[in-house]
Amino acid sequence: MTERWLVAATEYAGVSSYTGGIGRHYAALLPALAAQGIEIDLVVFSDAPVEARVAPGIRRLVIVPTEGMPPAAALVHRARTVRRIFRAGTYDSAFLPEWMGLGAFLPPDAPLVTNLATGVRLAHEISGLRLADLPAPSRPAVVLQALLEARQVRRSEGIVAISHAMAARAAQIWNGMPPIEVVRNCVDVAAVRRAAAGSRPPANWPGAGGPTVLFLGRTERRKGVLEGVDAFGRVALRHPTARLVLAGAGGDDRFEPSRSALLDRVPAAARDRVTFLGHVAGDELFGAIAAADVVMCPSRWEGFGNVAVEVKAAGTPLIVTGGSGFDDFCTDGDDCLVVPPADPDALAVALSHVIADPHAAHRRAGRAQAAVDRFAPAPVADDLRAAVDRLLSRAVVAA
Repeated sequence: MTERWLVAATEYAGVSSYTGGIGRHYAALLPALAAQGIEIDLVVFSDAPVEARVAPGIRRLVIVPTEGMPPAAALVHRARTVRRIFRAGTYDSAFLPEWMGLGAFLPPDAPLVTNLATGVRLAHEISGLRLADLPAPSRPAVVLQALLEARQVRRSEGIVAISHAMAARAAQIWNGMPPIEVVRNCVDVAAVRRAAAGSRPPANWPGAGGPTVLFLGRTERRKGVLEGVDAFGRVALRHPTARLVLAGAGGDDRFEPSRSALLDRVPAAARDRVTFLGHVAGDELFGAIAAADVVMCPSRWEGFGNVAVEVKAAGTPLIVTGGSGFDDFCTDGDDCLVVPPADPDALAVALSHVIADPHAAHRRAGRAQAAVDRFAPAPVADDLRAAVDRLLSRAVVAA
């Protein structure tokens, strides 16, 4: 019999205008699951115009606009929509990320498997933000989102965590966790390699003239943007031709650093060597990765870190932080450099090592590039399907 899954997300590459790591991960993963014979109904919630209304490998695509809705109302609307679609169909699995609690209203006996990425509570813990630090009008929606995410996790038949660090952190956040399996995220490795080899960086990419350091990630505290900018400031004093490029959507200026605040952290003489690209979509992102001399992903804590796999696939030297999801696939001195989180001095030393010894950096990058095929969609889909089968079979036995 044909197996059918219901999947929902708030971003999906090729459909939604914004696509972070999970949006690209799902867009690579779901067609690989479909190739195994799984029929997938996909619900994409979008607060901006969509780019497409079809998606390869998807049996049924449902676009649900939430643009203009109050945040709390949108949270409830998303969860109710997923419940309505689930009840109208017959599904062997509802596979949903915990972000925004999309599965919070599913029936208690639903075959719900939650894919742990990074919920709102964890995101704020990593950033060091308390509820009182947020603008007062946004607090009710944040509290509601945390409640919905916790409700979804606790009523799941099983959990798929994207890293061992995520599994351990989730057990600390939520008591009485359902059974957990760890399955890595996937990246369309072949597509990244093609794009990196054949694409140009964005038009405002700095010209030739010095080593270019690329920061990848949202310009938010939890992604280590403060430490990244501070580290570049130290490097810029020793390497007066070095440039910094930041590629990633900006955070909320009400509680995340603005571009001007970030520039203020850089020595005045080096500020004209800082470029903000904002969110970079499509192949231009991989053109930027290929054009950089080194990419840094200095997250304070990371659930997995898809972009680091993409950097490895592109063959560019990489620096990440230790103590979180990067640890599952990054080895200091072998395929990248690993530094402690929230340590701009250590990050500056690592950047200087790459700039001073590019040959060693590219040897590490070559080893990394040769070892990323296990993150391609097909093997990850195999492992995910087996994990979901085990989780749901375990739930049936327990019942």
